[in-house]
Amino acid sequence: MDINNANDNDTIDLKKLFSLMMEKKKIVIAIIVICTIIATIVSFVLPKYYLSNTLVRVKANNPSMSGYAAIAAGFGIDIAGNGNSASPESYIELMKSREVLNPIIEKVDLTDDERENLRIEDFIKKYLEITNTKKTDLITIAAYGKTPEEAQMISQGVADNFLALMTKLNKKDNSTTLKFLDERIKIAKEEMETAENKLQAYQQEHKIYAPDEQAKAIIANLNNYDTTIAQLQAQSEGDSAKLAGVTSQLEQQNASLLEYNVSDNTNIGNIRESIVNKRVELVGLQQQFTDEHPDVIKAKEELNSLEKSLSDEIAKAVNSQSVTLSPVQSNLLKDKISTEVQISVNNASLEALKAKQVEAQENIATLSADSVEYMRLSREVTITGQVYTSLVQNYEQTRIQEAKDSMDIQIIDAADLPKEDMPAKPDKKIIIAIGFILGMIISFGYTLYNYNKRYGL
Repeated sequence: MDINNANDNDTIDLKKLFSLMMEKKKIVIAIIVICTIIATIVSFVLPKYYLSNTLVRVKANNPSMSGYAAIAAGFGIDIAGNGNSASPESYIELMKSREVLNPIIEKVDLTDDERENLRIEDFIKKYLEITNTKKTDLITIAAYGKTPEEAQMISQGVADNFLALMTKLNKKDNSTTLKFLDERIKIAKEEMETAENKLQAYQQEHKIYAPDEQAKAIIANLNNYDTTIAQLQAQSEGDSAKLAGVTSQLEQQNASLLEYNVSDNTNIGNIRESIVNKRVELVGLQQQFTDEHPDVIKAKEELNSLEKSLSDEIAKAVNSQSVTLSPVQSNLLKDKISTEVQISVNNASLEALKAKQVEAQENIATLSADSVEYMRLSREVTITGQVYTSLVQNYEQTRIQEAKDSMDIQIIDAADLPKEDMPAKPDKKIIIAIGFILGMIISFGYTLYNYNKRYGL
């Protein structure tokens, strides 16, 4: 009997509960109305924030055609990207940098104390939402402000300051290489003119204006080696300047430089060796056949494939080792190691080609002393001319790439000006709805309290 009574006491009679609620309806309704009114007042009292959006498009950059790609293009070899193109995530990180946001913070309506104590992270959390639409190159900059004008200023300011920063970085990236190339071009031009003058003077003195057929064949054979060696030497110098610039940027990023020893990677070592062998093979084929010959075309395609495999392997190796780095630092690190590998490949190729060149020079012994000297001077003209041409091409390509990089960031939709009567925050309807629901919960609790008091639970 006691058990049954206990069960009855633990069960709420909904009919009695509803009857009690109707009995107390004035108080119940009053609670709901009061909560709703308070929520309504709060929704009007809370500071207003307006939302302004800017849509930016970022195009993944292919590596500059300066450097190794330019030399490869001279041989008719198309080198694919090396995996160093920046991702939207990298751009978003740059948009959140101090250089982009500090000028904007100075314009935001804050007290001196608020501005002094405001951290970049707090500003981003309160005022900004920067997002990338997946599988696209579009970035949306959503900015909140206390006035429509402030929201528009913040959103457009992020886009404008980001464009200015990218232009500055692109110029800085290329300044080291351009400075080196400019100085090296002047020296190369003097060397080329000196070589031409010597050859011209020798021709006039010895009345030799054209080599015999045997000398022509030997010159043509050696010129293939001379041209390739000259290009690789110029490229190694350019890569060294590029490496210095990238390393400097990594140090400015405060990144703990990864001590990654390329020689420890078996796959990279094997591909590098294959590239060296294929280059030597290609030069040998070009001595025998024209560029339209199937064997030459096949060798170029295989070299192109090896270059892409090397780039992919480098990106894979760096990604597996740099999980703690930001996207910006990771891309710089890939560029650094890629340049180091290219320098290593070029140096190994130079050694192999010079060894072949020495073998080819043995044929010079069959020529007369005048022909030998003529060949030497002629080769100097060819080598210095090729170096000068390569340096000028690299210089122009670097300047073109500098301008092109700046155009890879585009503002699709400028920041809009929100309407005065349409703030994004607070959302009055949601706040009022929350107040109404809270009032119902409180009134139900009040009814439950009175039910327990009267009937017990």
